[in-house]
Amino acid sequence: MVKSVIRLLNSHTCLIPVLVALAFPAAADIDVSSLGPSAKSAPTAPATKPAVVGAVAPGQGAAESAEDMYRKGLKLDRPNATRSDLAAAANWYRKAAEKGNTDAQVNLAVMYAEGRGVELNGLNAARWYRKAAEAGNVIAQYNLAVMYHLGQGISKSYDDAIDWYEKAARQGNANAMNNLAFMYGMGEGVVQSNVDAYVWFALAASRGNADAAENRDLAASEMTPEERRKARERFTQLEQQLGL
Repeated sequence: MVKSVIRLLNSHTCLIPVLVALAFPAAADIDVSSLGPSAKSAPTAPATKPAVVGAVAPGQGAAESAEDMYRKGLKLDRPNATRSDLAAAANWYRKAAEKGNTDAQVNLAVMYAEGRGVELNGLNAARWYRKAAEAGNVIAQYNLAVMYHLGQGISKSYDDAIDWYEKAARQGNANAMNNLAFMYGMGEGVVQSNVDAYVWFALAASRGNADAAENRDLAASEMTPEERRKARERFTQLEQQLGL
């Protein structure tokens, strides 16, 4: 139904790194290789590149809060960080993550997914993403969905991908909305539905996702007038339900 690519971008703020901005554009614009045939027919996919930031020095910390530990990790996890700095960052993230800090759990997961400061380990990445995702962290929900969708580091599971994309989408994540729409449009793990694809593409577009806007229009072009009527009606209902 739509041409596609999965694009994972890095970005972070000084406090909470924002991970992976994944999108299925209407036209392929990056290297695509791991999620299917060709960029013209099915999901062709990415090269994952999450985002993190590191840790600080040894010493003190027994009475430190999880937030303090997380911030120490951020200080060391930076571009061009040395191997020892990254290892220290991972250690601080782990301490904070074990105390329930979901941002630290996300960053530790990224480090495992990339093999930065720790040994590359997809299962550990998924484990920490899941802890944060189950606590409601939308970035973790989205990244975990991507791992399941692409089978990166863990076994591919469209059911799990749809579940986590929808959780993130219902929290307002436009990229998750776009990817969920894509799965409906392609019939990945669900019965193919241009109507459902249109609805989620439209919701993502309403939150500023330009790729989703293009995909929404492509979906609409393949729908009957009755399907378009149903899709617009459902879009309005879901928009109100989600408070978007």
